[in-house]
Amino acid sequence: MSRSRFTRRAALAAGSAAAMLLVAGCSGVVADDDGDGGGSAGAEVELTLVTSAIDGTPNAAVQDAYLDLVEERSDGRISFERTEAYSLCNAQEIVDCVRDGRADIGVTIPDYTPQYFPSTSVVSIPFIGQNWQAIMQSLYDLHVDNADAKAMMDSNGLHHLSTWPVGRALIGSPTEVTEPSDLEGLSLRVSGPLGQQLFEDAGANIVALPANEAYEGVERGVVDGVAAGMDFPVNYKLMELLPHWTDPGIGEYSSFGMWLSADAYDGLPDDLKTIVDDAAAELSSGLGAEAFNGTAADQCPQMLEASTVENLGQWDESVTEQWRDETGDALLDAWVDLATDQGLDNAQGVLDDYLAGLDEYADAEVDDATLSCVEQFANR
Repeated sequence: MSRSRFTRRAALAAGSAAAMLLVAGCSGVVADDDGDGGGSAGAEVELTLVTSAIDGTPNAAVQDAYLDLVEERSDGRISFERTEAYSLCNAQEIVDCVRDGRADIGVTIPDYTPQYFPSTSVVSIPFIGQNWQAIMQSLYDLHVDNADAKAMMDSNGLHHLSTWPVGRALIGSPTEVTEPSDLEGLSLRVSGPLGQQLFEDAGANIVALPANEAYEGVERGVVDGVAAGMDFPVNYKLMELLPHWTDPGIGEYSSFGMWLSADAYDGLPDDLKTIVDDAAAELSSGLGAEAFNGTAADQCPQMLEASTVENLGQWDESVTEQWRDETGDALLDAWVDLATDQGLDNAQGVLDDYLAGLDEYADAEVDDATLSCVEQFANR
């Protein structure tokens, strides 16, 4: 696909940035030539990042690919103060830290604060999203081209940069789960409103826990297990506690989002806005997938070598298909009702545009590190 498609937002301008003004209430700082202003030497603006993507995860790799690209393309005129995950703001308050000026750019899971992000929760509709790249590109297009999705971000004081899926859902449990009936009575940590509904309908008890509290939740018996991406067994160490892991076939179930505060974005000169937006377009058109899958592939050996992991498998396709058929369009309709209640105008139109994007990018070729790892585990 041509690069021009992804840069149509950018306003090409020759505005000078020699005297960058501080944005009122924002944490970005203007640096002196020798860096005495607190920013990187030579940077005209430093933007403070708050994140819940922990180092070593595929989601942190996507985040860092964007930050690196912006610093490179701006020749250092933009720099980022990269704070550690959870160090300044908890995952659930990151969006508010960006909105109120404590930080400039935020990366976290939109489902933690769903009232701000009804348009991105479309990722959580089970069974419809299996292609990582198609989802990321569709979400980017949605927040560029769909007026209602864009208006929701604008109303929250956010400039959308990117939203990407967190990886296929795996069920981690103390005993094997091979079909929906095995979920009856299990208490699970599940992210995403529609995924939660799907598991509840199958008889599971849903317990709300942020990712960094999942290990303690399992250890203390608050939950029996989780439905989550590969980060959970590997980076959050849940493979130490849960021996059985399986892909039920529902696909991508949640997302990470990255946003710049509207004040910080509006305070940039036009040429730096162009760099920020072009980098976001490039991230969503392939750079993000490369970063995500490169790191995700490195997670698999840890699963293969863990003596505590007894199973890493996948449900029989016929079982998944029956589960999907039983839900029909109910979860699609439920998303429209949910997003409407959360203030999204024309939610059905937003969903239609998202589904059209998935169709448009259905042929996007991208490795699925989770499925590859399942295959490697079977062939050990």
